[in-house]
Amino acid sequence: LDRLRIAADRGPAALTARRVSARIHLWDALRGTYRVRALVLDGARLRLRATPAGWQLPLPAGPPEEAGAPAAAPSVRLDWAAAPHARVRLEPRAGVRSSLRLRQLELTGGLDPDGAQVALWTRGRLDRGSIAFAGRVRSREDTRRVRLRLAAAGLDLARVLRLAEDTPVGDLRGRIDLRAKYDEAGDVTHAERRITGSASGRDVALRAHGVPGLWLRHVGLSRFDVDLDRRSVALGQLRLRGPEVWVLRTGSGLTIPGLAAGVASPPNGPGWTVTLDRADLADGTVHHLGAESDEQSFDVMLEQAHAGPLGAPEAAVPFSLAAVLATGGRVAATGEVIRAPAATRLHAELAAVALPPLAALARSPLRLESGNASGALDVAFGAGGVEASGTLVVADVKTISPDPVRPEDVLAWKEARLALRQARSAPPSAAFEKVEVDWPYVLVDRSAGGIFPLSLAAPAAPAPAEGAPLPTVRIDALRVRGARIDFRDATLTPPYWRALANLGLEARAVEAPAVRVAELRAGGLVDELSPLSVEGTIGARTHLVAQVERLALPPFNAYLEGASPYTVSSGAVSGKSEITLERSELEVNNQVVLSRLGLSGEPGEDFVKRQLGIPLTLALALMKDYRGDIALALPFGGHVSEPSFSMRTVMLQSIVQAVRGAILSPLNALGRVLLRDGRIERIDLDAIPFPPGAREPEGAGRARVAQVAHVLGSHPDLAIRLRGLVGGADAEHLRDEATLADGRASEPLRAFLRARLAGSPAPPLDDAQRARLDALRAGLPWPGAALHDLAVDRGAVVAAALILEHRLDAGRVSVDTPPTPGPERLVAAPGVAVEVYERQ
Repeated sequence: LDRLRIAADRGPAALTARRVSARIHLWDALRGTYRVRALVLDGARLRLRATPAGWQLPLPAGPPEEAGAPAAAPSVRLDWAAAPHARVRLEPRAGVRSSLRLRQLELTGGLDPDGAQVALWTRGRLDRGSIAFAGRVRSREDTRRVRLRLAAAGLDLARVLRLAEDTPVGDLRGRIDLRAKYDEAGDVTHAERRITGSASGRDVALRAHGVPGLWLRHVGLSRFDVDLDRRSVALGQLRLRGPEVWVLRTGSGLTIPGLAAGVASPPNGPGWTVTLDRADLADGTVHHLGAESDEQSFDVMLEQAHAGPLGAPEAAVPFSLAAVLATGGRVAATGEVIRAPAATRLHAELAAVALPPLAALARSPLRLESGNASGALDVAFGAGGVEASGTLVVADVKTISPDPVRPEDVLAWKEARLALRQARSAPPSAAFEKVEVDWPYVLVDRSAGGIFPLSLAAPAAPAPAEGAPLPTVRIDALRVRGARIDFRDATLTPPYWRALANLGLEARAVEAPAVRVAELRAGGLVDELSPLSVEGTIGARTHLVAQVERLALPPFNAYLEGASPYTVSSGAVSGKSEITLERSELEVNNQVVLSRLGLSGEPGEDFVKRQLGIPLTLALALMKDYRGDIALALPFGGHVSEPSFSMRTVMLQSIVQAVRGAILSPLNALGRVLLRDGRIERIDLDAIPFPPGAREPEGAGRARVAQVAHVLGSHPDLAIRLRGLVGGADAEHLRDEATLADGRASEPLRAFLRARLAGSPAPPLDDAQRARLDALRAGLPWPGAALHDLAVDRGAVVAAALILEHRLDAGRVSVDTPPTPGPERLVAAPGVAVEVYERQ
């Protein structure tokens, strides 16, 4: 038959052949046997279209089938058939087609009511790859036997996958070589079906929308054995050489571009069982791509990886890998994986792994400029969560400031060594045998936007779910060496800056979040000069003792700006603070010594004057001892759980009480202090007593001078102002002297005056003599000038005694010149008035 053509429903013909040659024996036809001895289709062209029912010829629709019982199938036998140089056009969907060029096709078989048998052999090319196929099908009544053999080389994956209806992959390209066998035997109700063979591929690439997902330079599978009835897959050795995988971050997950979810298993059917002898990988690379176009890629070069054997789901699968990070460092891991229940155990070793790219990959709120990690970790993943242990060394870490305007906001350390006993995710906890940190640095920077680095953790840490346990941390031994903490307060003008350098810390049995420290010792230098130390325990009963020596005070002026008219020009503070907190009872005992405190500025209203009634400068002068130090005891305490408790209030009250006590001590030694509502209302200092008319003090007066000298000697910032006082007894004494010198008095009167001036018992006078004495005294003028000279001399004598005898600085002693006294200006007791003030 020449030029055979069967039309299709549309497009090219469904079947064409240049010549169809058949050899049929007449005797077979006469006997009613449909037997073709030979059949040759020369130049055959065939179209097959994918339909829901399978691959079919695109024939026009025929007449509907008539109802009734189907006719019995005739017996047909084909001894031999061939289709040299045939071509099959495969059309999986509209606009897509592939070409199967058959260099040779041979077929034999038969069909009868009892069964059928077919044998087929062909070889040719499917698109760009060569293919050879042989098969044999035999069926008898309720049994069937199928044997198929396939050998393909250089198949184009992209074109082959177009023939499939649904695939879990997208744009997959490459060349594969395949050798496969399909065997089926059994009855209709149950047949054993098995696919075996081997496969290899080269330059296999998976892409999606132009984004690479996977590339395999070479992949080889030594064997595969698929039992379709038992739903099991047994794989031999899988070799991957030069694989590259691109992992893309999408939201909070990771995907491989082009790889979608696979075909789901039947919801009620048994799952597939997969076994693998061994998987080996060499010279691989994993590329991590960020979701943002400007996000830096992160590459991991897998030198080698091994896994297997893969057996039953509950059997452990060993694996190992060695990788180099493109950003620096090596990672090696060995372990095992259990699929059911899901569990993984691994031992990982890190060597100089660069941390900045990992921090960026984890989207840490704190970026790193440098840092690397080395160590060994044992990690276990399971249904109960994650557990880890091991040692880790994190070195040369330095962060990048989150604010470009403040580049100095950084954290850094030279080396941190962590010995992790156990870390768990459920409940979250971490227990360290020891943590050692060398030469850490942090700048605690206070600004209007917050306090660095505390501001980093606040927005990043999510609030724990209600009822969720807080993570617990325990450190058996903590050691910090050579730490430095800089503190800057940019909310002040000018900014306040302080440093704690060479800080060393040792702690034992540290626990959090319920903070407990069995033993704590720390020490450092404030501003490289002032020693600071802290030691004690923290827990149900907290007891801490802190000491500081020679801490400079002028830097604190930034906090006095606007709050006080004075600034600190010099001085240092030393002190010891003992803090005890048991349950909620707080007890603090502070011993503070201010040395060589100097103030500058214009006098004005200050805190001390508001609280105590005297200026701060005078208060300081009264509190300073002979060394220029101010020693204060500042105890305070309270019940911290009470709503009315305020740390600021109790501290201020303690300071006011200590200052008040230090001020009153020297003032009470010199006289009387009158208080009202805790403020000094008036200071009455006792005058230095003098005998009437005398220019030199006697016993009581000298004792008073010595007392004043002692107070001034122990308070070098105090100065004294003296003013001579004269009283009525002085006026009487001067009148007696003038009357005696006048010479008009009789001898009895003169004896009386001499005895009274000498302080001896005076002889009695009669009324006439007393009247005569009163007349003589009344005739004398008022001794104002003499009284004035007496007052001046008294002040000078006391000043000379303080300067010469008690060796006070002459600049601290001044004498006021009193006015000429009249009768109305006389005091009750003669002497020298004393007034203390702060030395200028």
